[in-house]
Amino acid sequence: MRKSIAVIVAFALLAPTAVAQEAPQPREGAEYAVPLYGTLVRDYDAPDDPYAPGHRGADVAAELGTPVRASAGGEVAFVGVVAGNRTVTVEHADDIRTSYSYLATTTVSPNDVVERGQIIGTVGDGHPDEGLPPHVHLSARRGDFYFDPLWLYVGSSYSDLLELTA
Repeated sequence: MRKSIAVIVAFALLAPTAVAQEAPQPREGAEYAVPLYGTLVRDYDAPDDPYAPGHRGADVAAELGTPVRASAGGEVAFVGVVAGNRTVTVEHADDIRTSYSYLATTTVSPNDVVERGQIIGTVGDGHPDEGLPPHVHLSARRGDFYFDPLWLYVGSSYSDLLELTA
């Protein structure tokens, strides 16, 4: 079942290169917009406990230099390098923090106020030694609890994506 979900999500996030520069649009009524168009190359893998290994985000592949946009309005809480990768973290009014990692460049500074859809950086090489194409690691958390960032765009169930594939 997990593989079929990944295929559906990859299809839903896949867009022609010609529109890669356009700002992704949020689903109707959503506060959060997809930060870039691309292909889902690695999905969220919840750890067994807060300190266990896992993949606390989703990796979306796109061409190097593709703009990455803030998912929602908020204040930039962090811009810097974490474990060798360039990262931007935005704190939103609903106590959710979104992070965008493995960026090639950043266009914001800490304490900047950003709007949904504002360019905050560009796609970089992605996780090293993973054999994946250039990508951005997207993560989301409320407090110290990480959750699948795709929930911000499709709701609490992947079933919302089924309409996009029909």
